[in-house]
Amino acid sequence: MIKYLKLGLLSLLSLAGLYFAFKGEDLGQLVLQLADVDLIFVTIACALLLFSCIIRAYRWKLLLYPFDKVQLKSVYSATMIGYFGNAIFAFRLGELLKAYSVIKGTRIKTLQAFGTVIIERLLDVIALVIIFIFLIPWFPFDDDYIRYGLISFMLISFLSIAIIYAFIRFELVKNFENKKWLLSGFGLKLKIAIVHLFDGLNVIKKNEAFYQILISSILLWGIYFIETIFLVKACGLNLEIIEIGILFVLGSIAFGIPALPGSAGTYDAGVKYSLMFAFNISSTKALNYAIISHSVAYFPLLIIGFIYFLSGNIRFNEIKKIRINK
Repeated sequence: MIKYLKLGLLSLLSLAGLYFAFKGEDLGQLVLQLADVDLIFVTIACALLLFSCIIRAYRWKLLLYPFDKVQLKSVYSATMIGYFGNAIFAFRLGELLKAYSVIKGTRIKTLQAFGTVIIERLLDVIALVIIFIFLIPWFPFDDDYIRYGLISFMLISFLSIAIIYAFIRFELVKNFENKKWLLSGFGLKLKIAIVHLFDGLNVIKKNEAFYQILISSILLWGIYFIETIFLVKACGLNLEIIEIGILFVLGSIAFGIPALPGSAGTYDAGVKYSLMFAFNISSTKALNYAIISHSVAYFPLLIIGFIYFLSGNIRFNEIKKIRINK
């Protein structure tokens, strides 16, 4: 029941996002804007996105190394399958599918793999926070929409990072091991999940490839930023490099807004109004960029991920059987 309520809420958020994204738009003008996009720049952006997937897979391979040696091609395949899962399943189940895919033929436990997936997201949040802090002097905080959105993002980010850091630094997971309510039934499953999860998370403290992980993270986000530059140019937006950086942060936050698979609606509305309020871009041009950037981030990963999903011999009924307690 709760699952369906959550799905209903996500559906409402996505529908609201789509409504506000297209509200008052002249569809004829929008079609003309879309037809005028520079396809060469769009193609370069797609190529950069796919290259970034290799870098992301390499970083994940480094995170998995303490548990088992996994070939890069296997990690890349699991990465693309995860993108495919996130593109079609709600609740970001692609992350669990990604962890499940990579452990086949290895000694890695599901939750150890899932723990490294969480580390990946943690590293991404840290990178985004660092970029945001660097750009603070130029952010348009006078706009209420942007100010409240950024404050919410920062509070959630710092709280999440602090909690995870505390668990890793002070090994708080040990406090769960002898609790009576965690010795049977659901409590036992929860304990097993927490213990295995932080086995995975402790990799960030023990990993010998720390600097390789750091460099790959910098390279990954550098590629994302360059991709954004090409998309801005493709859509004919006249933005300075600092303004592109601000758009880059706001767009990344928009992707994190809860919604149906692929951030349907919420991303488009978030990016459209960010461009309008922060840079006085016209409504149609702003929506044009939102649609193009969303399409570039969605369809290549959906298509290639689907190919890897089929070649990985994973069936949809297997997904329902995935367990994270072992």
